Amino acid sequence: MKKAKVVIASVLKPVTDTRAFDKLAISLCETNKYHINIIGFLEKKTAKIANIEYSTIFSRHRLHPFRFFAPFNFAYHLTKYKPDLVIVTTYELLLAAAFIKKLMGFKLIYDIQENYSKNIQYNHTLPNWLKTVPVKYIQFVEKITNSSIDQYLFAEQCYVDEFPHISNFTVLENKYVEKIIPQAPLKLGFSSLKFIITGTITPVFGSLDALYWFKYIQEKLPQATLEIIGHVPLGAFKKTLENTAKNIPNVMLNISKKPIPQSQVYERMKASDILLLPYQKTPSIWPKIPTKIYEALALGLPVIIPKNKLWESLISPYPAGVALDFLNPEKSMDGLKKLLETELFLTPVSKEVLWEAEKKNLQTLVAELLNN
Repeated sequence: MKKAKVVIASVLKPVTDTRAFDKLAISLCETNKYHINIIGFLEKKTAKIANIEYSTIFSRHRLHPFRFFAPFNFAYHLTKYKPDLVIVTTYELLLAAAFIKKLMGFKLIYDIQENYSKNIQYNHTLPNWLKTVPVKYIQFVEKITNSSIDQYLFAEQCYVDEFPHISNFTVLENKYVEKIIPQAPLKLGFSSLKFIITGTITPVFGSLDALYWFKYIQEKLPQATLEIIGHVPLGAFKKTLENTAKNIPNVMLNISKKPIPQSQVYERMKASDILLLPYQKTPSIWPKIPTKIYEALALGLPVIIPKNKLWESLISPYPAGVALDFLNPEKSMDGLKKLLETELFLTPVSKEVLWEAEKKNLQTLVAELLNN
């Protein structure tokens, strides 16, 4: 049987990005109905899997001027590959996808992984005077391509409210893609605690706040350690973290300008005692559910989160952590002591944290879209 051709495309994400590869591509491959071309930032080592190939349309630094040509390279790939379905994961490729769709007639899905215009407004990656133009451009592109998009994927439930004009959507949350590791009830205690921060390391994700928090905690628990492992896209912020960490005992940095393989991140999480999620309270983050919460629950790793009722509702049933104020280390000691004295994971983690249910919805959606 001839397999339908599917493109999953981004510009800056690696071709083995967790959502594009582990979730979307692998889920579709399991049906044995599709041949998939993942377009993204090409890596040196990529898994060789039947019916999956990799392409790149941009391979330089994120601010390199050649990035301007990425949509044109993408359009060329589409005309060459002749897909039946294109899944675009960034607004940057929407115009090219919508234009080529008119010529070739494939189905088009826009996977909204982020509310990009909201991120620019609140994530402090650009000075205020530079924000207006990109925000307006993103909103313009998403508006004029709307009629060309057959289906939207929302990576967050809150996007239902943030994009009220979109009705043809399916919510596929970024849940944990592997199996739950059963965790017996445990009590952490006060000795030799291993804290860890993982993921994309940016100012609004609170890594610097967590360093200052740990500096105070380390004075009270001198054997405690903190490891920060992840991708730091902002060069200036990377230097700030490195300079700050030099003056704090027992801090280990494993940070890179390029994304770190997810398998390596999981190994470090498994070797740790507590995952820190020190996100700042901004409109671009607060209504969302960090993927790291699902991952930590599945791995049996206790978490410390800021006081967010939605996030607290996810960890409290087990219990799997505590909420406290990272900006007030002295006051947070009461919460930390409570966590260390509490018996955790008394209730087994449920399958609600897994990608499995989302996977079935994706497979059904794509089958129906292509059959139509």
